[in-house]
Amino acid sequence: MRYLIFIVAVLSSLNLKAQNKQDYIWLFGFGGDDSYIFDFNQSPYEFEQENLPIPMGSFNGSICDNEGNLLFFTNGCSIYNSQYELMENGDSLNYDIIIELGLANCVGGYIGNQDVLIIKSPGSEKLYYVIHKTLIYNGPNENDSIPIHYTLVDMSANNGLGRVIEKNKDVYVEKECLFFYLTGIHHINQTDFWFLQPIADDSIIITHLIDEEGIHRYPDQDANNFFERDKSSASGTAKFSPDGTQYAIYNETDGLLIYGFDRSTGLLDFQEKVVPFDTTGIGIFCSVEWSSNSRFIYTATTTKLHQVDTWEDDIQENGIRLIDTYNGTQDPFSTIFFLMAQAPDCKIYMCPTSSTNSYHVINSPNELGANCDFVQNGIQLPRTSTRASMPNFPRFRVDEEEKCDPTIVSVFGDAVYYRRDLVVYPSPSTGLFTIDLPEDFSSGRLVVTDIHAQILRDTQIDHLTFEGELQLYNLPEGIYNIEIYPSDNKERIFYSKQVVKI
Repeated sequence: MRYLIFIVAVLSSLNLKAQNKQDYIWLFGFGGDDSYIFDFNQSPYEFEQENLPIPMGSFNGSICDNEGNLLFFTNGCSIYNSQYELMENGDSLNYDIIIELGLANCVGGYIGNQDVLIIKSPGSEKLYYVIHKTLIYNGPNENDSIPIHYTLVDMSANNGLGRVIEKNKDVYVEKECLFFYLTGIHHINQTDFWFLQPIADDSIIITHLIDEEGIHRYPDQDANNFFERDKSSASGTAKFSPDGTQYAIYNETDGLLIYGFDRSTGLLDFQEKVVPFDTTGIGIFCSVEWSSNSRFIYTATTTKLHQVDTWEDDIQENGIRLIDTYNGTQDPFSTIFFLMAQAPDCKIYMCPTSSTNSYHVINSPNELGANCDFVQNGIQLPRTSTRASMPNFPRFRVDEEEKCDPTIVSVFGDAVYYRRDLVVYPSPSTGLFTIDLPEDFSSGRLVVTDIHAQILRDTQIDHLTFEGELQLYNLPEGIYNIEIYPSDNKERIFYSKQVVKI
């Protein structure tokens, strides 16, 4: 009997570990060749160019099976299968007349960040719930409604490619939800799922449970804070701590709200309100994410990244540290701070608002202060990004000792560089560009790449002999990146500018 118990325990452990990879593929981009994915199944991994059939904008949801194989994904307008084909009955997700009126369209994907969750049904190996919020038009003089809907996907259909069997069904329609803030986590039984959502012009957070019988509404919970529609909606995010014991909401108006959370009952326990420590008074977007050890909360605003130490007795007085301030990089547009998401490799990735060639990264989120190793523009993308976008996953590994996978190795390593602006002019040009070398530059590499990151020229230059001109007459019309990599570059800084040849 003792051996039988041991075998059952081992099998149970293996089953839990198999849950690790449901969030291992992230999808981004404008669609077509201007798309890319983060595939954390690779070791070492890199960010790859991909040819996606739809733009993956701000409304970004995807799900893998237990082994990390992509099952399906959505941009809020439609659902596509693992073969990048429209899933049967997967069209018209979130449909409302507002799309035809042009107030919300699907050119770049549906509107809304942190407004979709994909959760496997506890009662089935093949059914998946897509929990999503829809913008409903109520007329020119009325506020739009933001209810919660669900769509049900059957992955046993079409030889495992899936079929939508229920679509745009009501979950919550009583009051208007805030845009963003939709987040979920496993029940303590490791099978069912909770998901929470704050309500606009009210002081409540609604709670739902998904179990083998379906979706159930639980009593509304007092948020100890009034969420004003015009200031709180679409202005921040909410996240559960990786250990499942806490829940945090952050935006400029309401500050940082920290709650305890009971995964067995779904009950919140208000702990503390940390008043805003980065505010403009005119409204800025704020994002929140936890370190994998559930000690630190990171808050990103337009120009500042803070680390909040929840282990401090007085968080407001002693627990807030400024990690970094936006360095002003244009790549080609502003790389100000926006959405954050904890990845399976234990790092926290941050995207700017839109149309940039780089993301920011917190390499060691569990470390105190500057030791967290935040690198602005540290991740060079294979394609220019679309709308600010990070996938919204529930906390999948809450019951495992490792909340993320520290064994995942990146191809970046020491190749992560801090970007600085390079002065290149005129742009556009017919082919002759002038380059002002940085003042402290002595020697290094001059690199020219196209928008697909293909190296077209790689030349050694030095300050004494370089005449300040770059001729690209032989290249076709288009957009090119001019980059300078100094020699003996211990600080890992490079300089770049995107130019247009006509």
